[in-house]
Amino acid sequence: MSSVWEYLLIFLGVAIEGPVVTLTAAALASNGLLNPFLVFAVAGTGNVIGDMFWYALGYYGGFEHRLRTWPRFARYTPKIEQIKADIAQRALQLLLGAKLSLGIGSIPTLIAAGIVRIAWWRVVLVQTLGEIIWTGGLVIIGLFLGPYVPQILKDVRIATIVGGIVFTLLVLWLLRRSFTTIPKSNRETEGCAQ
Repeated sequence: MSSVWEYLLIFLGVAIEGPVVTLTAAALASNGLLNPFLVFAVAGTGNVIGDMFWYALGYYGGFEHRLRTWPRFARYTPKIEQIKADIAQRALQLLLGAKLSLGIGSIPTLIAAGIVRIAWWRVVLVQTLGEIIWTGGLVIIGLFLGPYVPQILKDVRIATIVGGIVFTLLVLWLLRRSFTTIPKSNRETEGCAQ
């Protein structure tokens, strides 16, 4: 059966790549290796805590500091500025919409909600509601796809073998072509030498 460590790993993994970890854990649950209800609870909790990190980053002003230390966060700045204007009036709708739209815009929306000081309990409430829908859907999909994992792995192996053969043939063809083709500049100099 499963141990606490497996669920802790799911909790931490969700912070890095939530949907993939949730689907994988749900597929394992469909094969009896994990408890699907615990997968749902742990993945949902991990996602909400991760979301609150982004909210806190905006709320406590850490985002501007992070821009100086981690320049890759700069890609979120234009989106955050755009969202800040709208979020004060429509915070709950924007947060729920961002959560349910495959995570697109979720991080900038959470940071903007923190910057404009939306009450934390409202953010937790909306993120939890969105997480029930989002993570619940992922767990259900993973549970249904779980029995097909062995077939999918077999298909991936076959595709890898076919892809490897095609790649090898392509490399051999390119090598043969590059060694048998004499550049035009070399042909002209060979013709002048004769």
